[in-house]
Amino acid sequence: MPWLEISFAVDADGAERLSPILEELGAQAVTLRSGGGESVFDQIEASPPLWRQTRLTALFDAATDADFILFQVADALDPLPLPPCEVARLEDRDWHRLWMDRFQPLRFGRRLWVVPSWREPPDPGAVNLRLDPGMAFGTGTHPTTAMCLQWLEGAELHDATVVDYGCGSGILAIAALKLGAKRAFAVDIDALCLIAARENAGRNDIGGELWTGPPDHLPAGLHADILLANILAGPLTRLAPVFAGLLKTGGHMVLSGLVADQVGGCLAAYEPSFNMDPPHLEGEWAMLTGRRR
Repeated sequence: MPWLEISFAVDADGAERLSPILEELGAQAVTLRSGGGESVFDQIEASPPLWRQTRLTALFDAATDADFILFQVADALDPLPLPPCEVARLEDRDWHRLWMDRFQPLRFGRRLWVVPSWREPPDPGAVNLRLDPGMAFGTGTHPTTAMCLQWLEGAELHDATVVDYGCGSGILAIAALKLGAKRAFAVDIDALCLIAARENAGRNDIGGELWTGPPDHLPAGLHADILLANILAGPLTRLAPVFAGLLKTGGHMVLSGLVADQVGGCLAAYEPSFNMDPPHLEGEWAMLTGRRR
């Protein structure tokens, strides 16, 4: 069937604000396009500067009233102005096939691959994590996730207990288990993310070694060896005392989801309880690591 396409020219904050609004209004898909370049489905490329100049596109059923959608978006954004936008009618295409064609196996470090279920692993002898993109964030394609996966691939995980806080698809917890961790806790406030994490664990023959649940259901007295959190700067900063309580002395912490100019404020929140390393930068994105004092 044909589609109604509404696209907006936005920056990082605009993309974060608009995506949930459009989904709430019934968008069948929300995708990002580099402001001056190629489409990036679920941010397929690992390093385009998406947050400087980004085109956010939403697809609606063709019968949708575009004026009504734009009115609702403007009302939700008030007092901020409606971003520059374009409206178009699209003829039907095999969007699912196009999306599948764009999602390729990705390698992290020497031995870790993230492979969609419909493709054969490029290296059958490697550590292959089977994962399909879905409603939950986390396919390894975004720089913030990629940096965490690269860190995990190089870490000593044998017999480790790992917390993936804000787990999304569960990709970091599952990767840790496949790389040698003993137990992983996939934590999220979104029930859909927890469902996705469990489904992805099943694809990788992972069972009881993965715990999934909301933060307030974590076992009392949990003290992990490693905690990873790939979320946003605001929650990362506020959660500093929570993360300190979840890690054992000497435990490793990995924080991602930051842009470079947010590093200073986040470091200040963690330095009282952690020995922090210099930030790792990937384009505009930053990852922080440290050890619990």
